[in-house]
Amino acid sequence: MSKKSTESTRERILKAAERIYADRGFHGMSLRDVTMLANVNLAAVNYHFGTKEKLIYVLAERHLGPVNDKRMAYLEKLREKYGEAPIPLEELAKSLMLPLIEALRHKQNSRTIAVRLAAQMLTDEPQRFAQFHRTFLKGAFESYTREMSRSLPHLTEQQIHARFFCIFATILGLRLLFEHMELFLQVRTEARQAEIMEAELQAFVCAALANV
Repeated sequence: MSKKSTESTRERILKAAERIYADRGFHGMSLRDVTMLANVNLAAVNYHFGTKEKLIYVLAERHLGPVNDKRMAYLEKLREKYGEAPIPLEELAKSLMLPLIEALRHKQNSRTIAVRLAAQMLTDEPQRFAQFHRTFLKGAFESYTREMSRSLPHLTEQQIHARFFCIFATILGLRLLFEHMELFLQVRTEARQAEIMEAELQAFVCAALANV
């Protein structure tokens, strides 16, 4: 099997799994359904992924990993910029939200599936969500809460964690409602919607974090 053929088969399986998982969740997705939609046999799925759990893990890697990798890259630049000084809250908030806005902007052709798929992952059953959290979210959570504690010394550790959780819930809500922003913002062009959300999310997160 050529490299081109192997990559094509793997990609077809992933795209089929994305659609089905986004619609039905983990328990509603069978490997048989994936093989039918991807027009491959079960042996191809087993060869590339092995199990349904591993297939879902690769989907999470594709959709959750890049956003958090970019967050950590932004955060590292801020640490280099400010050194031992606390990072200004406005810049922390921007580095947290901007990767999501950028990802949603750049996935116009397949964004509906990508948004629904991420939402499925982030609302999956506790055991599976815990795995996603450990693998893709925990590092960013710990890094950001540590920097927020330095920037907001008047808050307790518990308050920092609780407020970060509220931000996480806000991010999930944004993913779910991104396609419907026009109804709320009353602005038709998507580019302008994204500009407004980028600015207002930063202000919203800063206010939510800093409020005593």
